[in-house]
Amino acid sequence: MDQERTPGAGRLADHMAIALLTTVFPRAEVRAAVEEAGRRERRHRALPAWLTAYLVLAMWLDPDAGYVRVLRTVLGGLRWGGREPYVCGDTVPTDGAISRARARLGSEPLRLLFEGAARAAALAGAVPAGPDEVTGAGRGLRAVAVGSAVVDLPPSARNRAEFGTPAGDVRPQARLVVLADCASLALLGAALAPLDTGERPLLEALFDRLGPGTLLLVERDVPTYALCERAVAGGAQVLWGVPEALAPPLGERLPDGTYRAELRGARAGERLPVRVLGPTFLDPLFADRVPRDPALEGPGAPGPTALITTLLDPVEAPAPWLVRRYTARWRIADLCRPLGADLQRPGGALRSRTPDGVRQELWALLCVYQALRTLMPHPETLKS
Repeated sequence: MDQERTPGAGRLADHMAIALLTTVFPRAEVRAAVEEAGRRERRHRALPAWLTAYLVLAMWLDPDAGYVRVLRTVLGGLRWGGREPYVCGDTVPTDGAISRARARLGSEPLRLLFEGAARAAALAGAVPAGPDEVTGAGRGLRAVAVGSAVVDLPPSARNRAEFGTPAGDVRPQARLVVLADCASLALLGAALAPLDTGERPLLEALFDRLGPGTLLLVERDVPTYALCERAVAGGAQVLWGVPEALAPPLGERLPDGTYRAELRGARAGERLPVRVLGPTFLDPLFADRVPRDPALEGPGAPGPTALITTLLDPVEAPAPWLVRRYTARWRIADLCRPLGADLQRPGGALRSRTPDGVRQELWALLCVYQALRTLMPHPETLKS
């Protein structure tokens, strides 16, 4: 045990940050996640599971700090906020004891905490439509977009075996895909997987977060009948950006300059009607757009040259409105770009040399991000 006593005072910013975490993730909720994951300790410990969970969250508030320093920050913040009395006795556990507590906790309680926060964000709903919004099918649609990042992991045999290593490199990597509200930037879901897992199966794993009143904005890959039909069957709509060459064959030209088309499935009779917006609408939009990082955004084209949507009526969802809605996904791409860069900094941002420790840290990172978004003013309200 580290014989230095926990200081009674600390930086106000640290105390406020811990207060933020305990407001969004109160102790009852943290303990419920620990209980549901089957990680509640069977005997009294100086570092109980619920406190370890707060420590893992707080590690992202000061990524360069050691375990003991982070724990002192957590304890000082809990005392400052009047949330909890000091629970560790007169001494703070050592780095080794904290590392073992992290291993006992595992990743599942942090995943459950994030899932609860994501469900709350989904129930919060969309921002009220502005005066320039369309009527009919387009009104009130909540734009959500897919973002992705590749994360550098600490080099270890277990991490390499679990997540994979890119050719010519020694550092293993994981793939992170998120589904986010384009207005609030709150996360509605996330999926973690080894590097060789494509984005499509991770996106499909998040489809249960879609539903009536949702407009899914997607870029990269080919929009398939199965994927779009599944979204529509759940009540959502789709707006998908692709290169013009990947758009389906065009049918009737509509008065607004868009075209009728259909996505075809593998079986006879599998047809899904869609509308296609061609380069006339999109070329001006992307003329000044800085080309995206291929490592984070897929093929390095500066942007799509066609949009495919399941919103079929050009009166209810006119082409200019669809283009404006599609640009909202840039905010999600811009959110994930620094995330990927930060997690790929020299030496890496993660500490764990075990796969479960990696998942624990990444779920904690998503929880901390969600906590910040929960208490921040809505970005759209800042424009008024």
